[in-house]
Amino acid sequence: MKRELPNKRTLIIFTGGPGTGKSGTAERFLQYLDNDEIIKISYDGIKEKNWDIFGFDNNEQKDRLNWWCLEEFYLTIQKRMWENKTILIEYPFYQRHKPKLEELINASGYSAVTVYLYADMKTVYERGAKRDHQDDRHPGHLLERYHKETYTPEQLNSISRIAPEFDEFVASISHKNYNVALGLDIAIDVTDFGNVDYEDIYRKIVEYETNA
Repeated sequence: MKRELPNKRTLIIFTGGPGTGKSGTAERFLQYLDNDEIIKISYDGIKEKNWDIFGFDNNEQKDRLNWWCLEEFYLTIQKRMWENKTILIEYPFYQRHKPKLEELINASGYSAVTVYLYADMKTVYERGAKRDHQDDRHPGHLLERYHKETYTPEQLNSISRIAPEFDEFVASISHKNYNVALGLDIAIDVTDFGNVDYEDIYRKIVEYETNA
């Protein structure tokens, strides 16, 4: 059953730390809405596309390309806002990203919804370690040098994909606040994906926009 939002000019932001399952949870929420008019924009998707087009030879080039991809990501959001589309984005957004997202929201007059995913630290640590060994993981996330036209699986197999120690993982993200808290702020515990109530998320958005 197709589910509508009261305000079609809505930016839905799925955020959370590494391993919280943003892509999968966002996709399941879209399936629940069953509304093909909602546009999903993935920053990782834009990065992977440009990694395949341009490639990189070292971490400095990769970082520069990623910043360029972030600008493309923001421009894509802006274009879809001009088209009055309901937009869903997902990424581990933290406070560095908040000012630009806020600027886009304010300039467009869009309504914002933040769906903040959190989970037990041990759970997200284990999920992240497993993710890097999945066959559908783009090699650009793991390599310091990548060119699609010359890439071979041996390149990926030659690097050590040992996950950092748990304490190192916690230290690397402890200073980041992944809840950008723009507009309606919905916090969801994703320690067990089976307990996520998509109807409740939808109901809260409808109530918020109806009473705005």
